[in-house]
Amino acid sequence: KTVDKSIYANNHTSVKQKKHYRKFIDWSLIPSKYRIKYQESANDDHEGDPNLIKETKKALGPEISPLLVNDAQLAKSVPTYVLTVGHDRLRDEGFIYAGRLKRVGVKVVHNHYENTFHGSISLLYGLLSLDIAHEMVADLVRYIKENL
Repeated sequence: KTVDKSIYANNHTSVKQKKHYRKFIDWSLIPSKYRIKYQESANDDHEGDPNLIKETKKALGPEISPLLVNDAQLAKSVPTYVLTVGHDRLRDEGFIYAGRLKRVGVKVVHNHYENTFHGSISLLYGLLSLDIAHEMVADLVRYIKENL
C-alpha cells in the first residue's frame, strides 16, 4: 500500500485525532454545488498506521494546516487572502478556512476562480500561459498594495 493510498484512506490519523480535527471541518461553509460529492469518512473508528501518524504529525500542525486549529487560535490570524480554484483538491479546505476566519472576526478576502486548476497562477508566460493567471496575480498584487 502506498503512502498516498494510506492518506486517502485516512490512515495518517488516530481515532483521537480524527475526532479532534472533525470539529474544525464545517462542511456548510462549502458552496452547495461542491458539497454534493461529500461523503463521511468510512473509517473514523480505525486507529490508523502508527508509523504514518508519526511521519505526518508536522503536516497537521498549525504552520502547514492552519484550518485544523481552534477558533481562539484562528482569531489571532492576521488579515488573510485566500485564493481558490474550481479544479483543486484544496478548494473545499479554502472555502472552509475563509469561512472560519470570517466567523471569528478576521478580515478575509477570498477570491475564487471557477474555471481553472491548481497551480494555474504560475502559468504567466510561454507556450502554456493563461490569461486567468494574470488576473489572479493582479488581484493578489492589488490586495497586497491595499493591505500592507
